[in-house]
Amino acid sequence: MKIFNKIIGNNGNKPLQAKNKVSLPIETPFRIFGLIFLLLLIASVSMIIITVRDSLVDKKVSQLLDEFYQNGLKYGLAIDDIIIEGREKTTKEDLLNAIGLSRENNILDTDLKEIKQKIEQLPWVEKADIKRTYFPNILQVKLYEKEVLALWQNDGKFYPLDMNGKIIDAEYVAHKPILVITGENAPEHIIKLLKITSQNPELNNRIVAAVLFSQRRWNLIFDSFENGITVKLPQDDMQQAWKKFVKINNQYDVLNRKLTIIDLRYKNKVSVALSNTVDEK
Repeated sequence: MKIFNKIIGNNGNKPLQAKNKVSLPIETPFRIFGLIFLLLLIASVSMIIITVRDSLVDKKVSQLLDEFYQNGLKYGLAIDDIIIEGREKTTKEDLLNAIGLSRENNILDTDLKEIKQKIEQLPWVEKADIKRTYFPNILQVKLYEKEVLALWQNDGKFYPLDMNGKIIDAEYVAHKPILVITGENAPEHIIKLLKITSQNPELNNRIVAAVLFSQRRWNLIFDSFENGITVKLPQDDMQQAWKKFVKINNQYDVLNRKLTIIDLRYKNKVSVALSNTVDEK
């Protein structure tokens, strides 16, 4: 007992002197890092387990669906027919290739969204609506095809343009009179021009060709490629020049006179020519 008292202090009541204390190193940061590592390890293992489990579940579900669709073909769920509405310019072959279905496919196992996207990638298709009906099992496809705004003549070839001035990457044969435009990058400027001229539909419909010079200004040819009247518009204030032309034609019926050129490029005057002259750009 005396020995024990000597170890813990005199009479067992006095605290140990500072020189007799032993302090352990502080390990709190290491414990925090260790805890974080352990949590990350647990989270990683959990994610792996969940992923493997979900993959197995998905695989099993996929197998069951395949069996269901295959059995469904035996019990009246095969596609009976595909009905197309609104097809004029799109070829039947291109459309069927985009749809990619036959009577060997299950009407339920058809991804309408995917088919719609494929059809709308065809050059003449602006939009497509698709729906299915049952007994009989019919896939109904309604097409909204692009309208041709004009033909762009470039390097001896003609390219159809849609209503936004975009080139349609397809062959086209015009079955009615249509505006022909020429000039570098003319498709990029045609919408701006037609927004102005279409304010007067009667005159706008008489424009057979439009020539863009240096991507700056237009010459409009009315009524005939060979014998029509050319109206030269300015680079600036094109709308004001067009309004001036409309007013002059209403007053003097200039498009029905024996003229070849009406020059509106100058703000304070209008020049006309009675015979063909060298075209100034």
